[in-house]
Amino acid sequence: MNQVSMVGRIVREIELRDIGEGKIVLNNVLAVQKNYRTDHGVEADFIPFVVWEKRAELIEEYCNKGDLVGLMGKMQSRTYKNNESETVYVVELLVNEVQFLQPKK
Repeated sequence: MNQVSMVGRIVREIELRDIGEGKIVLNNVLAVQKNYRTDHGVEADFIPFVVWEKRAELIEEYCNKGDLVGLMGKMQSRTYKNNESETVYVVELLVNEVQFLQPKK
């Protein structure tokens, strides 16, 4: 079973990309606060996430960098070759549901 739910803050400015044929994608990072404090304060894990089509457009409309959201979906892994022909491994959250946890500004 591959089901994940996370609550955190959007790390980067929202930027949609049109990848052709009318397909829209949003790539960003979710900062998920850890349950403990260190000498440096509260720490977080940074989880890359991907949102497609209408959900991506809704996030662009209702969210900004730093907003608190709940994301549900599944973890996926993929690889690609970078400019130096090295294989890069990526693990990310593929979002299929979004919960807006603060009012629209």
